Amino acid sequence: SSGINAEYGEKCSWGWIEKDKRVEMREKNPWFLIVRDSEQVIHAFAHFKFDFDEDIEVLYCYEVQVTEELRGKGIGKFLMQILELIGSRAEMKKIMITVFKHNPRAQHFFNDILKYVDDETSPKIQDPIDEKEYCYEILSKELKQREKFPAVAEILSKPLKQFKQSPAASTGS
Repeated sequence: SSGINAEYGEKCSWGWIEKDKRVEMREKNPWFLIVRDSEQVIHAFAHFKFDFDEDIEVLYCYEVQVTEELRGKGIGKFLMQILELIGSRAEMKKIMITVFKHNPRAQHFFNDILKYVDDETSPKIQDPIDEKEYCYEILSKELKQREKFPAVAEILSKPLKQFKQSPAASTGS
């Protein structure tokens, strides 16, 4: 197992179902950012779409996955920063993501590190009385509309090598 889909499903009725996930990833207009090593092994990806949410243009990140051995090394943050830049350049108003409540690492990552907040469409806001009935939250971040991104060239020019590698990942095979 690659470790990419490891934590799905057990605590949520609509977690990882291989067949459904394959269909979702082929639905209308999917986009992917994929992180591969020199042998073309996939170590991380982000699946996203340009969409409308309540008549607001959004970039919806359906998921961001990083293999276990590379978590905590900045790759997920890097992917999300690229998505934020893409969304802003495409004049999207916000970026959104669904996060499982039973995934404290993802909650910390999006809330505390990336500064996402509960979206007005999240069950926590829409249905506060029955909030415990839901296994997920919808988070979002408003995107700044800018003419130019001086940081884009800097961010996109960073080679993957600049991310910290674990000893096991750097031994080479």
